[in-house]
Amino acid sequence: MRPDQKSAAERTPEAPRAGALGAALGAPVELTLPTATDAPAAARKAVAAWMAGHTGDALLADTQLVVTELVANSVRHADAPADAVITVRAEVRGDILRLEVADRGDGGSIAPRAPDLHDGGGFGLRVVEVLSRRWGVSRGAGTCVWAELDFAATG
Repeated sequence: MRPDQKSAAERTPEAPRAGALGAALGAPVELTLPTATDAPAAARKAVAAWMAGHTGDALLADTQLVVTELVANSVRHADAPADAVITVRAEVRGDILRLEVADRGDGGSIAPRAPDLHDGGGFGLRVVEVLSRRWGVSRGAGTCVWAELDFAATG
């Protein structure tokens, strides 16, 4: 990162406060992040703030892990221009928590691969597959990878 650039965390608007969302997470959260190494952490933090107090710890941890893996894959593999951004969206639809991570990348295969125990890698989409009810890919003017988790509200 250049000295004059701000990190994703510094440029990301604060996620809505849990109290403003109502008891059932009625409003989705959407944020735009620069394609930077700190984007996964910024996405994880924003989604956690959005969910705070509305779900149990297990779902919160699973959601944070899934969004982290999807954003990290976008940062690493999108092959998008240097000034490209990543859009992260989370919303509740009935008993489903849907996460979407979109970027301007439009090539390559998006599928789980064998884990590389020597050099690392190959775990991200396997984690997403295990923790999600279902997941998939949409392509258009870029790529959107989405995942759906079972949602159970608290309170």
